[in-house]
Amino acid sequence: MTSKSLEAVLRPFEEKDREQIRAICCQTGQRGNPATAVFFEDEEILPMLFADYYMDYEPESCFVAEVNGRVVGYYLGCKNTRRYIRVLVTRTLPRMCLRVLLKIFTLQYRQMKTYRTLWWIITRSWREIPSLPFDEYPAHAHSNVESGYRGQKINLRLSMAFRKQLIEHRVKGIYGVIPEEEGDDTFSTHLSQKRGYKLIAVKRFTLWERLTGKKWYLKLFVCDLRAGTEGSLDASSKH
Repeated sequence: MTSKSLEAVLRPFEEKDREQIRAICCQTGQRGNPATAVFFEDEEILPMLFADYYMDYEPESCFVAEVNGRVVGYYLGCKNTRRYIRVLVTRTLPRMCLRVLLKIFTLQYRQMKTYRTLWWIITRSWREIPSLPFDEYPAHAHSNVESGYRGQKINLRLSMAFRKQLIEHRVKGIYGVIPEEEGDDTFSTHLSQKRGYKLIAVKRFTLWERLTGKKWYLKLFVCDLRAGTEGSLDASSKH
């Protein structure tokens, strides 16, 4: 029996999982593809944005799936997005900007895709990311699973663990933003029809359009946890 045929074991995050989570974040950063191969060559940036906050500030809201003692998937939850944004603006972004500027000035970034991504961040990102409804839906999450283990519904199982915690803490709702290619609304349809989520905003996502040659959209979904809706949004992982 191969390791990929074994059932993944779900458990709460432990500090020893940090580097494996950061590695998966890099490996799956563009719809399951390595971010460094598609839109940014610096492997440190993605985990700084999409992993570190959760493990540093809300480790109790983080869950992992492991096989034979190795982490193959994660679900990093945040119960209070306002706090997340405050930390992002005051701590994460300044450190990230210093790192990027240093690498630019020392000519360590050599690939055009990196500069195209930076230009998009400066000129278009603020117009293309949907306004987040964190007053009514204060929670969100980031998750990913290694490609060889996506048939086990690991995201669903992990998200249910986080949803249970949200309900216990009386969190009103959760939101998630998913990127989808034009003509492919399979996942968003599933969320709306099977998981009880509501689509409230759609924006063009030109960053991936320039990189893939296809049209992409960012779709904002919300779920009211007070309504007893079944399921949990594992959509926000798909950055």
